Amino acid sequence: MKIPVVIGNWFGRLRFKSKVIAIFLPLLILSLLILGVLSSHLFSRSLIERTTRNVADESQLILSRTDYILRSAETAANIMVTNINRLYESYPAARRLPLEEVRFANLMQSRLSTDLSIFREVDAAVFVGKDGTVYPSYVSGGEEAGIAASGLLEKVQASGSYGVSRWFGMEQRNYLTPDPAAPVLTLGKMVINIDSGETLGTLFLMIREEQLSAYLQSSDPAAPKAYYFVDERGRIVAAADKDSLLQPAEPAVAAKIAEAGGSAGEASFSYQEGGNLVTVSPYGRMDWQLINVVSLKLLTADVQQNVRLTALVGALCLIFSLFGANLLSRMVAGPLERLTRAMRQVVSGDLRPVAAARTEDEIGTIAEAFNFMVGRVGELLVTVTEEQNRKREYELALISAQIKPHFLYNTLDTIYVLNELDRNEEARDTTKALADFYRMVLNKGRELIILEKEAQITDDYLAIMQIRYPDVFRYEIDIPPELSGTPVPKLSLQPLVENAIYHGLKKKGSKGFIRIQAGVAGGKVVVQVTDNGVGMNEERIEAIMSGHSPEEETRSIGTYSVRQRLSLYFGEEYGLTVRSAAGEGTVVELSLPLLGNEKRDVHNVQGDDC
Repeated sequence: MKIPVVIGNWFGRLRFKSKVIAIFLPLLILSLLILGVLSSHLFSRSLIERTTRNVADESQLILSRTDYILRSAETAANIMVTNINRLYESYPAARRLPLEEVRFANLMQSRLSTDLSIFREVDAAVFVGKDGTVYPSYVSGGEEAGIAASGLLEKVQASGSYGVSRWFGMEQRNYLTPDPAAPVLTLGKMVINIDSGETLGTLFLMIREEQLSAYLQSSDPAAPKAYYFVDERGRIVAAADKDSLLQPAEPAVAAKIAEAGGSAGEASFSYQEGGNLVTVSPYGRMDWQLINVVSLKLLTADVQQNVRLTALVGALCLIFSLFGANLLSRMVAGPLERLTRAMRQVVSGDLRPVAAARTEDEIGTIAEAFNFMVGRVGELLVTVTEEQNRKREYELALISAQIKPHFLYNTLDTIYVLNELDRNEEARDTTKALADFYRMVLNKGRELIILEKEAQITDDYLAIMQIRYPDVFRYEIDIPPELSGTPVPKLSLQPLVENAIYHGLKKKGSKGFIRIQAGVAGGKVVVQVTDNGVGMNEERIEAIMSGHSPEEETRSIGTYSVRQRLSLYFGEEYGLTVRSAAGEGTVVELSLPLLGNEKRDVHNVQGDDC
């Protein structure tokens, strides 16, 4: 016997509670394990990536500040060279007496100290004349004689012309420094007479290591980071840890720098080593590398706490799942079986079954909703059938209202007569109005258009009718621009003005008027069609609104169709009302939905529809 069959038979013999445990308990354990592993991995990776980005941003700030210090030193050197030239112009070496030599030395020291007060990034300056005389900006301790044997003068002279600066690496020495215990970074620059080109001497500027390491502190107290600079020889030249200064960097770091030198070039890179995240950012001006080291254990401390919390929640879920399985077997299985039997009867086409709702929980609510749904479906089937029949009647009435052969024939006859009477301009206007009317009425078969377009259709119709009956009526249309984008079923106004002409104004015996205007009332857009015709009594109004008028069948169908289409498209709260009195005229009002921003909606309409 195959294993799947054995498992299937065993599972089929289990009770509902045992089935719930057999299925969901392993899934729950597996889900918790996957959740713990994935969350730990994703959180760790997210923290490492965020830290890497933060380190990269901090590194750029540190490099920018370091570059600013070095550029300030170069600027200070250029200014000092100029000032030294001026001092030599005032006290030429060939003309200085012994007393003037002392004055010259004092002025040189004063000049260097003054310039250093402007460039505070530079800690000390020393000018060595071509005769070997040393002029420091500080009070020398007598060790400056080591300059001659250091080879620094020859290296500066070999660097080139007046505008070239020579940087010497970080070192600790007894000369060219006011503090022999502090490592310094040295800038050397030749001083040449600007006018004659004669070499005056060599200028040295010193930057203490503290100037650089002051910015190597982490700005994130939650994940402290250690920054330090490593020079081209692999020595630590600037760091917050003073004991590591001028000591070789970690061999692994040096190896990574050497490995990335050929491929990474000037780009920063990160790697994980010994439980730390190490980021290396090159500094090309000095051929240094800015190293950052942050402990992964500190970074992922919150992740480990999250894993422990997940394990605790998982254990609690396992316990609650055992109790839940027992309750489900007693409270869910029975009502569900009864509800399932009732549903199967409905699927077979029987809409009469009723599921017993014996509880007030979700199962009981579902049973009540099922019973209501079955009853409602039966009612809706009857309602839909009736509405489909009414809809077909409305569509026939709409087609009849859209294309009226007698209107077309009468208008064409009018155009013919106008041409026979040489009233060409009126014939032209009538032809244009007729073309515009049918183009907008028949265009693409759309059912909803904006109020502005519906008013244009009605205006074209009234223009034609006014030419046919010039002594019967005059008209005016007033649609505010802010309401022009209101949606309305097509041909909602034309049947109303047609009724006003044929059944209100033609029977009056004198010239009347028709006014179409729109406004806002009660949170709705209200469009009024007003005439001062013969009016009608309450019985006639009731017959028209009900759609059953044996004397004026066309009129009642048109008005009834407009009313029903408004309710169909916008809801029962919208529709059509008629107010009239015999001999006083008629007012027909259409209520339409009020949009939030009609003017904006007009521009969003494609073509003539909404």
